Amino acid sequence: MSSILAQKAPIVFVPGLFGSMSDRIIPGTGDWGFGFARTAYEPFIRLLGKMGYPLNEQLFVAFYDWRRQIDISAERFLLPTIERAKQTTGSPYVNLVCHSMGGLVARAYVQSGYYQNDVDQLLIFATPNAGSPVAYSYWAGGKLPRSVSAKRNVIELYMNVYLAYLEQSIPFHRIQAIHRHFPSLLDLTPSAAYGDYLLEKNQGVEAFVPYEKMVVKNQYMDYLNATMGIIAARNIRVTLVAGIGHETIHYLRTVPSLSPDKWIDGRVVGSINSDAGDGSVMANSVFALEGERYYVEATHLEILYKSEPLLRQLLE
Repeated sequence: MSSILAQKAPIVFVPGLFGSMSDRIIPGTGDWGFGFARTAYEPFIRLLGKMGYPLNEQLFVAFYDWRRQIDISAERFLLPTIERAKQTTGSPYVNLVCHSMGGLVARAYVQSGYYQNDVDQLLIFATPNAGSPVAYSYWAGGKLPRSVSAKRNVIELYMNVYLAYLEQSIPFHRIQAIHRHFPSLLDLTPSAAYGDYLLEKNQGVEAFVPYEKMVVKNQYMDYLNATMGIIAARNIRVTLVAGIGHETIHYLRTVPSLSPDKWIDGRVVGSINSDAGDGSVMANSVFALEGERYYVEATHLEILYKSEPLLRQLLE
């Protein structure tokens, strides 16, 4: 038993939205790689290598089809990568290092009925554990209007490029294309744990739209958050790292929609922003999961390499 405990657990890195690319997602892009996000993730992989985790020896990347529902990605992509890491290293356990949406994929696995009792630590960076209002804007309206005042960021650039590509499948019907081919966006919308987030102006009066009365509900994340206690019961150590200091959309301002097929819970016309986030995800959403909590002054993509001292401490 002591020899097992002394063995260093390999890392399985789970990237975020747009952090995996292959022919499966966009034909012609080749085998699995970081795609759009290579400039963010490849330096992080090199950093982990310098920490004693060489790629495909002690470090394995769980690429996945981020268009699919989160629970599907966990079973079809993360589980086989964990098995490969264990077979390659001989270790019975892995540590999951997750960025953004990757943390939700990891949660889907460790909270599942097919969990293999093989995760020691769950290290989550910038994961929207209560969801993100921006996802509502894309899911319900197909865009983030220019009137929304948060600074534009690289995630939005990736989103616009991909949605323009996706719309080619069903020209002039972007919402239909998103709902058919990008269902994971619904899994990223705010859950009940986020609280009411649409501030609707109707006849000159602003009031929050109650989450329970909305059509767009994140039922899968509501389930994950209602059952999060199973993570502690399975003796998995959870560390949560949130970025702060960057203007982030906290609430969305809306008006009633006149369209029969867009903006079903309200047309987004603006936002209320906060610097208690990383530019993409609010810290309170990261901390909707139980675990050790850390703040880092960083953007959504900077947070990985700016957390190097903490990573070294946790992985020693």
